Amino acid sequence: MIVHRDEGMTLIEMLTTLVIAGIVMATATWAIRDFIFANAESGTADQVQSALRNAQEQSLSEGRTYCVYFTATTWTVYKSDCTVAADKTSGPNRVADSSITLTSVAFPAPTTPVPGLNTACPTSGQCAYFYPRGTALAGSLDVTRPGKTYVVNVEGLTGRVSLG
Repeated sequence: MIVHRDEGMTLIEMLTTLVIAGIVMATATWAIRDFIFANAESGTADQVQSALRNAQEQSLSEGRTYCVYFTATTWTVYKSDCTVAADKTSGPNRVADSSITLTSVAFPAPTTPVPGLNTACPTSGQCAYFYPRGTALAGSLDVTRPGKTYVVNVEGLTGRVSLG
């Protein structure tokens, strides 16, 4: 009669298992890190898009001009005029992750001024204006981190805000 003993695992089997588990965990950590960075950038782009859409909706519902002023790391919403501190309704809202910036902000005023449409801005081209009749100052901005960019567009004729 042959007796089989339960000998358990050898030290080499145990070390091999630990090395394989370590490699799998290291790979997962890098994947999760990239996912977290991408989510933070996407979240910032969504917040900027939401702020612009809210300004557009408030402009239509209240029958007044709204302005959103951008810097590299913030955006601020104003009633009527971006150059009057008393008109501020919210902000400055900050980009949560220091690796994400708001770049290529381009909301240029028309070459010929339009009567009744304010385009005053503390920094030329950095203000998105929404007007009570449903139009807007057309332009775009980029939400950027190294390796990835989201573009937020505002159409002039309809005031539509889109994320691309």
